[in-house]
Amino acid sequence: MRRSDRELDQESALKIIDESQYATLSCVDEKGEVFSIPISIARDGMSVFIHGAKTGSKAKLYKDGKNVELVAVSQNKVPTPSYEFCESIKDSANELGGKVFTTEYLSAIAKTKAYEVTDESQKVKALELLCRKYTPDYMDYFKTAAYGSLSRTSIYELKIVSLSAKAKIIK
Repeated sequence: MRRSDRELDQESALKIIDESQYATLSCVDEKGEVFSIPISIARDGMSVFIHGAKTGSKAKLYKDGKNVELVAVSQNKVPTPSYEFCESIKDSANELGGKVFTTEYLSAIAKTKAYEVTDESQKVKALELLCRKYTPDYMDYFKTAAYGSLSRTSIYELKIVSLSAKAKIIK
């Protein structure tokens, strides 16, 4: 990582993954082209779970230990400093660039290996993780929805091989 002063530890990287609303997954397809997709994610330990249809690009690619890179951002904010503050640093290109014309963020990148989950109980567990993250107020209805969709839903486990994370927070 070029900016080691912004590097975060593994625990922080996992927290960023947990707190992100979605992640972007990327891999190389069978034609050698990059395939990327933004998708809902949920993590358990060193595995991230996603779901999708039984057909399509994910179904073709996310299996058999395919290398997939996951990028998650849990915070992204453009600063809104006061006019007075900008005036106080108006002659400093470094301060203007670092405190006005910038973005604060927390981001994580996970290199993973993708596998299709085929065991029904593990599929339900992964769906429950996703639903607890995104729709926690509706878990009373989870079993009906989950078991009703199993025949047309694929679940993929992305086993984390390595993690990195960094942050820029304006002080």
